[in-house]
Amino acid sequence: MLLQEYNDLEKFEVLNESEGGEKTYRLRGVFSRVNEKNKNGRIYTREIMEEAVSSAQEAIKSGRFVGELDHPSTPKINIDKISHKITELRMTPDGAVIGEMVPAGPEKYKFIALLEDKIGVGVSTRGVGNVKSVKEMGEDILKVQPGYRMNAIDIVHDPSAGTYPEAVYEGYEYEESRIFAVSGNFKEIFDDVFSKRLK
Repeated sequence: MLLQEYNDLEKFEVLNESEGGEKTYRLRGVFSRVNEKNKNGRIYTREIMEEAVSSAQEAIKSGRFVGELDHPSTPKINIDKISHKITELRMTPDGAVIGEMVPAGPEKYKFIALLEDKIGVGVSTRGVGNVKSVKEMGEDILKVQPGYRMNAIDIVHDPSAGTYPEAVYEGYEYEESRIFAVSGNFKEIFDDVFSKRLK
């Protein structure tokens, strides 16, 4: 079964750097969360998501964990539609799936155009797995079952919650008001995960 989940780019950072005169972009932020019912009524437990993130590491290291602009209707990766690759993906203690992506592939310049025009985007995980319908605290939910595999993380225009963070550009003076605060300890976790400081 194809499982697609839409998420805002919570606490997302756009790093605009220059290498040899050409701008390069790295985007970091929260791609998903565990143990929270999403708009599709599904819940991913920490154990399920940790396994999926762990399974993705080999593809990330070899440059094969990619995404497209918008979701295709199947879990298949369309090589001619790749717009970015995921370069880092980790779990944090508070249940966030945090990662980094860079524009890459045939559609990378469309992705870069969205960033340069400051068009708000979201992310959506795409994977395959099974769900089980359960009732918890009087509420019907779909629990994702063991064996779930994340195939891609795509860029979407209309994530489920409908809000968008603002970009932070490296080299500009840091303004606290331009970063979305999602939890009291997120900044410390973010800094620890990436071994960098948000200035």
